[in-house]
Amino acid sequence: MRFKAGARLFITIIALTGGTLLPSGVFAAEKANSPEIFKQHLAEVRKNPESVELREKVIKYAQGLKQKPAVPEEYERQLSRGTAFLKMANDAAGYLKAADEFKAAVAAAPWLAEGYVNLAAAQEKAQLYSEAIQNLNFAILADPNGKNSREWRNRVYELEVFAEEANQKLKASPVVPPPAPPAPPTVAKPTPPKKQPAAAQEKKTNPKAFVGNWFYKDVAPRGGEEITTQAFSITMNQAGELIATAPRRSSGALGSISIFEVAGDSIHIQVSWKLASIPTYWKTEDYEVTLSDDESKLSGSYRVKSSGKNEFSEDKALFKQ
Repeated sequence: MRFKAGARLFITIIALTGGTLLPSGVFAAEKANSPEIFKQHLAEVRKNPESVELREKVIKYAQGLKQKPAVPEEYERQLSRGTAFLKMANDAAGYLKAADEFKAAVAAAPWLAEGYVNLAAAQEKAQLYSEAIQNLNFAILADPNGKNSREWRNRVYELEVFAEEANQKLKASPVVPPPAPPAPPTVAKPTPPKKQPAAAQEKKTNPKAFVGNWFYKDVAPRGGEEITTQAFSITMNQAGELIATAPRRSSGALGSISIFEVAGDSIHIQVSWKLASIPTYWKTEDYEVTLSDDESKLSGSYRVKSSGKNEFSEDKALFKQ
């Protein structure tokens, strides 16, 4: 009888103290994972939507709830609106409009992965790679073992390459200015050849030999596969002047020709690159190349400099295609 009375007294004390005698027991667990505390976390992240820590906190807390929170109707509404705007978008402003709707969706239900995936897709289209990476990581945190989690992780790795190329290692502004108009073509500036004795002078190179789209072979950043990259294009106008234009790149960079000089069978071309999303970013590619005897190749030095302090040089062999 003394044992039973003592047991009843022990249980009564635990119940009256709210389980504080068992910090890792049933009462503490139920108190820590209560819907009321989840609502508090939800209110905090809605007041501070830019806080990574608070967003991670509410995602992890939702995973620990015995009964998952109901999906708000507002979440479904904003998700559908964002999807509609994303389908209609065809420029940076349209993608940002879709991103705003998806931001409202993740604000309504920040513990659901789908909203972050759609938001990342819109931000990627707007070339906001750093933000897209962050939101894909939120999606992985919300559904780490989901059927698409592997695909999301691989996409993060790909976006990291885009962010590095776009110099977005630090979080950029979410407002993307409209792309600048393309620079006008650059007419070649002839360099006067050095005077040589008549016997030593070589035959003149026909300027038409430089006309064409010039490419080079390179190695892809991932996988080591060989890829073909366009260096520049050269055309000739009606006045017989050579005109150089920058190639188009898929990374969103805007190229222009800043130097174009012709000296006999050699040319010097500098391609300058800017990013609409990051006004402070710049990169230059310098080609100092000489035409081959059969006029099918340009060979010489290739130098790269950028605002990211990346600088290197190597030999290149260019060909027409």
